Amino acid sequence: MNHIEEVVLHWQQFKWDKKLSKAFGKSVYLIHDQIENLKNSREKTSIWKLVMTDGSKYIPIVLKIFKLPLNENHMVEINMYTKAYPVYHEYMPKLYWLEPNESSKEIWMVTEFVKPLRGQIKLAPHHLELIIPTIAKFHAQTFGNRSLQHSDLIDISLPQFDSADKRKETMEYLEKTRKYLDQAMVDPILKELVEPKYDAIQKILNKGPLFFPEIIEAGQCLIHGDLHVHNICCKNASDDGDWDIQLIDWESVKYAPCWYDLVILVELLIDFRWDWQKREDEIRTRCVRLYAEEMEKHGILFNEDPLSLLKKAYLQRTLEKKLAKHLQRALNGKKSALLKRYLEKVVVWGEELGLV
Repeated sequence: MNHIEEVVLHWQQFKWDKKLSKAFGKSVYLIHDQIENLKNSREKTSIWKLVMTDGSKYIPIVLKIFKLPLNENHMVEINMYTKAYPVYHEYMPKLYWLEPNESSKEIWMVTEFVKPLRGQIKLAPHHLELIIPTIAKFHAQTFGNRSLQHSDLIDISLPQFDSADKRKETMEYLEKTRKYLDQAMVDPILKELVEPKYDAIQKILNKGPLFFPEIIEAGQCLIHGDLHVHNICCKNASDDGDWDIQLIDWESVKYAPCWYDLVILVELLIDFRWDWQKREDEIRTRCVRLYAEEMEKHGILFNEDPLSLLKKAYLQRTLEKKLAKHLQRALNGKKSALLKRYLEKVVVWGEELGLV
């Protein structure tokens, strides 16, 4: 579905007012002039904010339309809602209805609308401290052997960080990184940026694909996998009180080192926010300390310095795929907000952590 008119037509054709009335336990109907497109990818998914009413109050919902055939990420998200929801419902918007529409080769999923943090509040470093306890609680439920407790509910073919397929993919990206570095060295624009880091990064790449076994040994769990601020929601975000955090877009869920979520939540946010970078050591240290303290409340201790684990996870993630993608973007003439930071941190932290 790419147009409001199409959504309304199919809504009426397949009697979605009736279906949602059953889900809500009362008669509700769609307000046609309050339909908002949140995301539209013709080849993948479209996401819509709709408003239902029972005649006295408004009920905002989200309609996510998956186009068939499903790719791996879409299968993961659908399975999270249909099979893992009983375990993770406190972190997820409420699922109202999910149904395949074979005639239009789509699957429609209707969930509760929860306000994204973005737009409610200007995110400051101290706000991360209101998010991290929820992430630690989420991680702790499947940390290490605890994942076996939920194997009957989480019957999902999840991507595995420590798998042959993952290692093969990483090796392919390492080769791409080497190729793009060589191309950057003869690019009139990129050479000045890449040349001072070239030898060190080539040396580091030779030590892959698993640069830091310690991040696996420190513990894996179910991670969200795309934990940036756009995917974090809260009904009422303010500087007062606790936040009731919920997460959306569960397409990137995987079984992986827990620190990968912290890399995206904390470290990549620092990378993007130049105004945070003057205090980045302080912000990073406070967030890592809080996460370790929260995990300890759930009975999980880290044998290695948590700050070192965050840095190792950042380097592993950057080297296994992200550096190649941003080099490729720059070589194609596109803007890369992270390439300079990636190059600098790979070398500085690589030296600090013994890769150079």
